[in-house]
Amino acid sequence: AKMERLGIVTGADLRAKPLEFLQANFGKSGSWYYRISRGIDERPVQPNRERKSVGAEDTFAEDIFELAAARAEIGPLVEKVWRHCEAKALHGRTITLKVKYTDFQQITRSRTTSLPFGTAAEVHELAGSLLDPLFPTDKGIRLIGVTISSFGNDLRTTPCQLSLLV
Repeated sequence: AKMERLGIVTGADLRAKPLEFLQANFGKSGSWYYRISRGIDERPVQPNRERKSVGAEDTFAEDIFELAAARAEIGPLVEKVWRHCEAKALHGRTITLKVKYTDFQQITRSRTTSLPFGTAAEVHELAGSLLDPLFPTDKGIRLIGVTISSFGNDLRTTPCQLSLLV
């Protein structure tokens, strides 16, 4: 809102402002805005950082109003995400469903399990259970997304040392 009041609506508008103007109006952040709008970022690239989630989403040519149509759309999304997780040996415990309506209102629903997901079918079933309560709806759905997160050791196969009480 503040940028808009100052006539900054696009990246080009931000780039056109001098450093002094940005510092006067945004303090320390003004220098950062100045550099970033010019593609200057000296932070080191971290190509091997740990992945926190894997997701896929799809925007539809026509809005969806029926549960059956929405359920049909989550299948390919779950498969895509599951294949990626399997290929990278990622074992997640949280499924998140993202829904964007025609009016651009966006909601997310998540469920976390105690153990990592074992199959794509399990993920599909959980995603469907998050989707079901959203119907019936008067608002059309324009986008659905599925994300798996909460990666860590696969607790089903990782042995652990039990303590002995003596």
